[in-house]
Amino acid sequence: MSYTKPRPPLRSAEYVRLSALATLLLASTALAQSTTSLPRFELERLELNPNGRGSLVMGTGELMEPGGFRLSLLGHYEKDPLVLYADETPVGSVVGDRAMAHLLLAWAPLRWLELGLQVPLVVWQRGDDLTAQGISSPARTGLSTPSVNVRVGLLSQRRDAPLDLAVDLGVGLPVGSEETISRDSTFRFSPRLMLGRRFGLIRAGVEAGAMIRPTVTLINDETVRDEVGNEVHLGAVLATTGRGLRGELNVRGTLPLTRQPKSLELLAGVRLPLGSLAEAYALGGPGFGDTPGTPSFRVLLGVALGGSEPPDVGPRDDDGDGVPNSEDACPNEPGPASRKGCPVKDTDGDGLDDSVDRCPREPGPAENQGCAGEKDTDGDGVADSADKCPKEPGLAADQGCPVKDRDGDGIEDTADKCPREAGPAARQGCPVKDTDGDGVVDERDACPTEAGLVELRGCAPKDTDGDTVSDHLDNCPQEKGVVTNQGCPPQQEQLVAIQKGKLEIKQAVFFATNKAIIQRRSYKMLDQIARVIQQHPEIDKIVIEGHTDNVGNPEVNRKLSLARAESVRDYLVKKGVEPSRLEARGFGPDRPLLPNKTSRGRAANRRVAFTIVNPDSEQ
Repeated sequence: MSYTKPRPPLRSAEYVRLSALATLLLASTALAQSTTSLPRFELERLELNPNGRGSLVMGTGELMEPGGFRLSLLGHYEKDPLVLYADETPVGSVVGDRAMAHLLLAWAPLRWLELGLQVPLVVWQRGDDLTAQGISSPARTGLSTPSVNVRVGLLSQRRDAPLDLAVDLGVGLPVGSEETISRDSTFRFSPRLMLGRRFGLIRAGVEAGAMIRPTVTLINDETVRDEVGNEVHLGAVLATTGRGLRGELNVRGTLPLTRQPKSLELLAGVRLPLGSLAEAYALGGPGFGDTPGTPSFRVLLGVALGGSEPPDVGPRDDDGDGVPNSEDACPNEPGPASRKGCPVKDTDGDGLDDSVDRCPREPGPAENQGCAGEKDTDGDGVADSADKCPKEPGLAADQGCPVKDRDGDGIEDTADKCPREAGPAARQGCPVKDTDGDGVVDERDACPTEAGLVELRGCAPKDTDGDTVSDHLDNCPQEKGVVTNQGCPPQQEQLVAIQKGKLEIKQAVFFATNKAIIQRRSYKMLDQIARVIQQHPEIDKIVIEGHTDNVGNPEVNRKLSLARAESVRDYLVKKGVEPSRLEARGFGPDRPLLPNKTSRGRAANRRVAFTIVNPDSEQ
């Protein structure tokens, strides 16, 4: 069996599933006579929520009460989690039917800490006979990857926070059965951030995390590698609450960080209480996408003991004054609602409440606002006899007079360089001025009384050679030319055009494959770019940007794009351009012009761009 396409897809049967597989298909038909063991990786990708709060599948940020526990046992069936395709034709299911059992345990030793354990077991599985394709059948029964997790609660809605927020770290242990495709070669880590909020009888939650696991090549031919490895997980849940029959709907998605495909699952469930300490539940739904381990559908049935939903309670009121903590300015001291839950206090016993007593630790008459000694009419702490503004509160340093800010710009007159004109603090209270209204402030404007262009530092454009092309856009400013050739004579083909904010090149910059070596066919255009930069001193700086498509490792692409940009910069410096006017940056695949889904789009994204940076455009 062989592949005729550049990338042979692995999908599921026509009905729903698209699963990828295996380590395998032979580069020559001679290998079809022997079988190949599957690589070591964990096929099962479903991780359940041990505490069952909010969702059976995903954490919603809510932890059990201190000392709480939950023990759950469930059965799990999945259809076609691993299907082999060759040349877009289904070859057969490596794993077509799989039944598993899961034991889950959660325990909360502290209010903010929860520990979890998951032990999955492959009870039975089967697939098609693929020995003719050189693939041996996996074993029917074996231990899957056990995992432990530590969950830390950061915020709790039941303790007056606006939502529930928790972080979780799961660790998969490499002790499962290789023969049942149930073991990674080393530890697997699953960090997650989860948050949720209850809205009456509805609870919503989202979860974002990653799976960090060994990278395993599943398909390897002359042109392509498909892998199982690191990936990002995103999910959302909407569930009902209460003590009766409950329902939930989960959406789980996978974004790969290696060459494995994407996937999405929808899982709907119902939960039925069995008394006050137990419940039975069912969960199931379809899977979409090509990620290994995402079945066409899965169904789960289980029972759980402990971990029941906490009773709904009203707002917390620790001091019992009838003012909830969320509104109580003194949550540990009872007080009237009119004082936001704070008690009436008169520390100095002069009959005035501390809130209106200007001297709360020194008794004084009410007419003196609770202060002893001389009268202080405006209550600014400066006695009327020494207060130059006895009816206006002010500072002692200003003899009791208020701070003056005549222009109202928030800067005191004593520190304001323009006390009668409002201006920002960054300009010491002076306003921004642009006399000619051209968008360039006077202090940066080379022609402050004549409206001009930002890119010319506020000066008007000129046309020295009289060819109707302004000097700042003219590739030949001293030589009369034509508009269609950037102001140069027709016989001098121009491969670069000065545009607002950039140099537009009419050819690509060509490099040696996977290297930063410039090909000779690009020298002519780069020589012209160097000449244009030298002839236009108004161009302060040009950023040379290197870009790639999304094929290959993103970090490698970023390094290559930077190296290519630096090669162009070095070439222009050798041609006489001042190094201070050039800066090289590599963006790799991060800023595509077109989608990378087609060869045309990828070709457009492999480019070198020249961006003009003019500090006079920054106000």
